[in-house]
Amino acid sequence: MSIFLAKMSDSNNIFQLIGVMFLFLFVLVITYVTTKLIGGIKAGTLTESNFKVLDTFKVTQNKYMQIIKIGSKYFVIAVCKDTIQLITELKEEDIVLKDRRSKANTSFQDILKAIKKQNEKVENTGDKATDLSTSQDALETSDENHHQ
Repeated sequence: MSIFLAKMSDSNNIFQLIGVMFLFLFVLVITYVTTKLIGGIKAGTLTESNFKVLDTFKVTQNKYMQIIKIGSKYFVIAVCKDTIQLITELKEEDIVLKDRRSKANTSFQDILKAIKKQNEKVENTGDKATDLSTSQDALETSDENHHQ
């Protein structure tokens, strides 16, 4: 009799484990679907908005300067922990927008080539100091060559 109860206990544990796993997977699926739904709604609202943050500069830990576009006008604002203050209005010709997408689409191979070129320059000149701007210039040059 005790052997029969022990086998029932083992099968009960297995059914409980399978039940908990299904419950866990169900919660994961519901979380994923909810996140995608809310993210899609939020992305739709941001693309259809008249407000756009063009650039952000961190001044200190909780203080930022931002260039924003509202409708067809551009403004510089200071964003602090508890306040937002208008600094000035900008003209459209005063703003230089950098294409951030081209850097995001740079392949790892292009980045590696740029670093190798920088290392070769350092070895050829004998200078031990590394110049990050040289590496960035080489990366931008290889990125321009890659897109042409």
